[in-house]
Amino acid sequence: MKKRIWQGLIILGTLLFTIGGYQQFAKAESVGYTVNAVLPKNQDDKNATYFALRVKPNQEQRLGVVIGNQTNQAQKFQVNVNQAITNANGVIDYSQANPKRDSSLKVGIKDIFDKTQLPVVTVPAKSTKKVYVQYRMPAEKLDGMILGGINVKKLDRGQTTKSKGVTISNNFAYVIGLRLRESALEVAPDMKLLDVKAGQINSLNQVEATLQNPRPGMMRNLKVKARVTKAGDSKVLLQNEKANMAMAPNSHFAYALPWGSTQLSAGKYTLTLDATAKGGYQWHFTKNFTVTQKEVGKLANKFNQPATPNYFWWFVAGGVVIVLLLAIIIYLLLKNRRRQD
Repeated sequence: MKKRIWQGLIILGTLLFTIGGYQQFAKAESVGYTVNAVLPKNQDDKNATYFALRVKPNQEQRLGVVIGNQTNQAQKFQVNVNQAITNANGVIDYSQANPKRDSSLKVGIKDIFDKTQLPVVTVPAKSTKKVYVQYRMPAEKLDGMILGGINVKKLDRGQTTKSKGVTISNNFAYVIGLRLRESALEVAPDMKLLDVKAGQINSLNQVEATLQNPRPGMMRNLKVKARVTKAGDSKVLLQNEKANMAMAPNSHFAYALPWGSTQLSAGKYTLTLDATAKGGYQWHFTKNFTVTQKEVGKLANKFNQPATPNYFWWFVAGGVVIVLLLAIIIYLLLKNRRRQD
């Protein structure tokens, strides 16, 4: 009897897993198109599915991308080549067509790819088409890497949904990574603390520490610990820690310390920040900053803490469903045993 009950539980678990897996698969397929890189001979990482290229000064090359239209009607696609940046979450981002250029970036994607040659292509239904983008390296030899991505976006109105009176447009895009370097020698990343100030993102008050990687080398496994105190005081007012971040070469981002339930008043403060990255790199910064009364006025009466979603009733409903399914399985097993007896 116990054996049959366990068999029933295994069947139930498999069923739930299969349902969840199918939902994820269907969601991925709903985009309706695929994008693949045509890797050239100067690919210097044979295991990579993105463009990881060894190049030379003055080299000119066309890169091919195959777009597959899986729908039953012709579709138009816009192809862009974007500079890699670091977004506010400490993630390398290839999706922005016109990001703010970091002051340390000497040669970027926009300097070597001709924007006028970026195509808008129509792909017939249930077919594929190869498109090309072209770059030309500068004459001066470059250290490190140029990092970006080839962004392929379907040109349509997107899928729209409405939530609490707000219309949200969902647009999908595929990105193929693009790394150009003239040497296999890795350039070490570095970190600078450019600025500290009080700010606000999505109505959430925070202290923003602008961190910069001014070198043409990628920063991996970045971990940051930060705290804010009153200037000349040791009492910690704000603190947080984030790990598993990264920084693109020659990029910057605003590392945030949310105020939470703490309301900072006008005055002088000190930020202490420690960071580590893969390769044994370590940095320590201490920087004073001022919060003015004018800034406090602008930030007043705003949400300091994001609303925590309440999943209690979802868990209750899920538990009820599982209990009912278990009860049905046990009932059927017992009924079957009585028949055999």
